[in-house]
Amino acid sequence: MRKASSLLLAVSITSGCANLGNPEQEVIEALDQQDYARAIQVIDSTPESHKQYPLLQEQYAGILQASDTYRQHLMQEAEAYGRRQQWADAFTLLQSNRSKVVSPYAIDELTASLAILEGRQLNELLAERRVAQAQAMLDSTQLSTTLANFRDSRAVAEKQQLDQEREQLIADLNRLGEYFAEQQKWMQARDLLRYAHQLAPDQPPSPQLARAQQVLNNADQRARAKRNQALQTEAEQLMARYQRNGTMDSLLAARRFLDQHKSNPVLSKHRDRLEQWSRRRFNEEMNTGEALYARGQYKEAYRIWKQLAPLYPNDEELNKKLERSRRVLSNLKSLQQS
Repeated sequence: MRKASSLLLAVSITSGCANLGNPEQEVIEALDQQDYARAIQVIDSTPESHKQYPLLQEQYAGILQASDTYRQHLMQEAEAYGRRQQWADAFTLLQSNRSKVVSPYAIDELTASLAILEGRQLNELLAERRVAQAQAMLDSTQLSTTLANFRDSRAVAEKQQLDQEREQLIADLNRLGEYFAEQQKWMQARDLLRYAHQLAPDQPPSPQLARAQQVLNNADQRARAKRNQALQTEAEQLMARYQRNGTMDSLLAARRFLDQHKSNPVLSKHRDRLEQWSRRRFNEEMNTGEALYARGQYKEAYRIWKQLAPLYPNDEELNKKLERSRRVLSNLKSLQQS
C-alpha cells in the first residue's frame, strides 16, 4: 500500500511539474482551440514564483475580451440557426462550445430563450395540424357510433383507436388553446378551445374559451389585448438585442422598458427572466473584477465594477469595491507623479 501511495505521489508531482513547466505553451494551445476558459484556468493555476507569471498576467484581460468576442459570435450564429428553424444545430453549437468561454451565463440565457422560441414555433405548427385534425374528425362524427354496431374484431379495434385519437386530440386542443390564451392570442385560443368543446360537448369547456370570446366580442378588450401583445413583442426584442450583443447598455435598456410597465402583469415573466439574467451577470462580473484586482490589474477591475454600478446602484458590496479600487488607483497615480 505504501509503495502504491508513493508511486501515485510521484506521478502527481511529475504531472504538476509538467503543468508548471511551460504554462505559456498550454495557454497558446488552449487559445489555438478557442478554449478561453482553459487558458484562464492555466493562468489561475500558475504561481507567482513561476518565471512566466508576469507575462501570463499581461494576457489575462485580453483573453477575457477574446472570450467575450467568441461568445458573441457563437450566439449570433445560434440565433441565425434559430431564424432558419434549425433548432438542433443551434442547441448543439451552444452546448458544444459552452465550456470554452469564461463566463457562459449569456449562453445559458440564450439557450433558455431559444427553447422558448422553439416551443412557440412548435405550438404554432401543432395548432394548425390539430385544427385540421379536429375538422376531419367532426366531419366523420358518426363513424364511432357506426363501428359500435359491428361484431367484427377489426371494427372493435378501429373504434378503440378512434376513441383514443379523439381523447388525445381533445387534450391537445385544450392544452394549446390555454397556451395561446396565456399569450393573449385570443383568436387562436378561441378556435382551438371551441373545437375541443365540439368534440366533447358533454364535458365542461375550458374557462379560457369564455374569456377568449369575451375579449373578441369587446372592442376595448380587443384594443387592450393588442397593446399587451405589442408590449410583449417590444420586451422580447429588447431582451433579444441584449442576448445578441451582450452589452450592459442593452441590458439596462430592457430593464428600463420593463420598469416603465412594472404594473402590467402581462410582462411579469419577462421581468422575472431579466432579473435572473441581471443577477447572474452581476455575480459573474463581480467575481471577474475580484480576480483582476487580486492580480494587481486595478484599473481593469475598476472598469468592470464601474460598468455594473447602474445595474444595482445601491449594492453595498459593489460600492465598497469601487471605493477601494478608486483609492488604490489614486495612490498609484500619486506615486507615479512623485
